[in-house]
Amino acid sequence: MRLLLLPLLALRLHAADAVSTAPAAISKEGDLVILTLKPEAEQALRLKTVPIERRIVPAVRIFSGQVVTPLAAEGRPVAPLLGGTLDEILRLADLQAAADGRVLQAQAQIEAAKIALQRAKKMLSAEAGSVRGVDESTTTLHLAEALLTTAQAQRDLLGSPVGKEGGRRAWVRVAIYGGEATLLDERAAAAIRPIRSAGKILSARPVKGPATANAQTNTVDWYYELPVGMSLRAGEIAAVEIPTTDGKQDILVVPFKAVLHDIHGGQWVYVRTGEHRYVRRRIQVARLAGTDALLASGPAAGTQVVTDGSAELFGTEFMTGK
Repeated sequence: MRLLLLPLLALRLHAADAVSTAPAAISKEGDLVILTLKPEAEQALRLKTVPIERRIVPAVRIFSGQVVTPLAAEGRPVAPLLGGTLDEILRLADLQAAADGRVLQAQAQIEAAKIALQRAKKMLSAEAGSVRGVDESTTTLHLAEALLTTAQAQRDLLGSPVGKEGGRRAWVRVAIYGGEATLLDERAAAAIRPIRSAGKILSARPVKGPATANAQTNTVDWYYELPVGMSLRAGEIAAVEIPTTDGKQDILVVPFKAVLHDIHGGQWVYVRTGEHRYVRRRIQVARLAGTDALLASGPAAGTQVVTDGSAELFGTEFMTGK
């Protein structure tokens, strides 16, 4: 029995010693959990704090956009657009192949009509033909030329060949709710944030694309051209920030690295409330602007929030750190 009690006693003494040398004391006042760090622990964590700022920033609304590839020539309002589905690519390729075939057929008819016209003229000069034969051959040639003009116009509407390499532009197509379109500045450049490129923001200018819309969802499509050389693929989804006609908004700003997320999706920051004392406060991020988070709600401007070391404080509070 003594042999069993000795290890238990040793464990209790070790636990008591660990508590006495803990780098932080956790206390609770009301609903607030207060972390009080020892000076040496605070120094070891290299905590950095910055004040929450209040800034005047451009007012924007955020939409979901899809990267598409325009295939028509520069400046044409009507252009075929490719998304990311194989069915869409194959369907357009089939239409282009059929249109190419009609162009070749019309060219062959023109060549045959020219030969027939030359033959009719020779026969007329040899007094073996008639003027009527020449007129009919001339009419046939004109009809073939008209068919070629039509076939080429139809082919031009389908844009450059699918799969052609080099110099391809990329647009972002954004579906805008009809009742919200009047609140947006359609002439202003939009900020594009690709989903797979966290934190990277691209500026895209508005372009005139096909006048497409969806009556079932009451949306109209706006188009923005991405900078040349971007590696985004057709079909990719991106967040699109479009400026509003309101101009500016007054909002709280903190560095995004100060924002913590719990397992339920809640957003928090650690606030310095005194010497070596820190409290976790709830915030709500409205949107990101570069490396900053714009807050819909949070502590007042001037409040000191932790940037470097916030994750370590989170681990200390919930006993998940080392």
